[in-house]
Amino acid sequence: MKKLLIKWLACVLVCCGGMAWCGGSVVPVGGYLYANENKVDDAKGSLEVHFTTPSPKRMVVALGRKYRKTRTSRDGTTEDQRENFKPRLAKMSQNGTVAFFAKLPPDYYDLVVIESDEMMLYEGLLLHDEYSEEEKLPAEKLKEFTAQIGKSLGIGHGLIGRWEQFFDEKRIERVEMAGRQAGVFLQQMRLGVALAESGAKLNGCIHSIDIVWVEQTTDAENTWQVITRQQLYRDEIVSRNFFTYRHVEALHGIRVGTRAKVLHEPIALPKAD
Repeated sequence: MKKLLIKWLACVLVCCGGMAWCGGSVVPVGGYLYANENKVDDAKGSLEVHFTTPSPKRMVVALGRKYRKTRTSRDGTTEDQRENFKPRLAKMSQNGTVAFFAKLPPDYYDLVVIESDEMMLYEGLLLHDEYSEEEKLPAEKLKEFTAQIGKSLGIGHGLIGRWEQFFDEKRIERVEMAGRQAGVFLQQMRLGVALAESGAKLNGCIHSIDIVWVEQTTDAENTWQVITRQQLYRDEIVSRNFFTYRHVEALHGIRVGTRAKVLHEPIALPKAD
């Protein structure tokens, strides 16, 4: 696998509130995060995924591996080309039990499932291109590095100048390490006041779900530098709590070729305890 593209600068995105929020929608305010099916290149591959339980506000996002920011630079690309690099948002049917992705190029796809009505979050992501299950760190070492990464991101420390200050609450759900780099699956919330473009106060809570890629620095403070970030979800919803999170292996590494693929075995998504 290719090394992470270190030339990417630390990603700092400050929200200006310049959108008409419609929280909890099946296609959220952050719909710009996802590829526009009418603008992507034609491709013969497609994917149909079934779930064992319904959920009327279930969203399913597919992230291909070939064109991730850690593998394919956006430098020198056109807006039309970059449309192909974005995550894909499924068209849902049958009360949320069927997710369909059209025009997928051949690749391995990892899925993220978001249920804003029940505040459940599921993922099966490969977080780092060079992660190896056989070489994963001992639990205590991974816990130590996760705490260092959390401090560098500003989690629970209120430090000025940390990453993504717009979001005042953050929680790391999972980390995959490879050498001095890590892929981090992260939830973020804006509990403080947020304003729309009109200046009106937004009543709900802005949630963000991200993969953040970080690299260990060589300083004595055990800090980690953000290399780049992929936002997978952004919306204003009523809940001021994090999504309940579950890792689901069945959402990991689904191969799509040049024809339609249907996962006939429905995926069971575990509910909160």
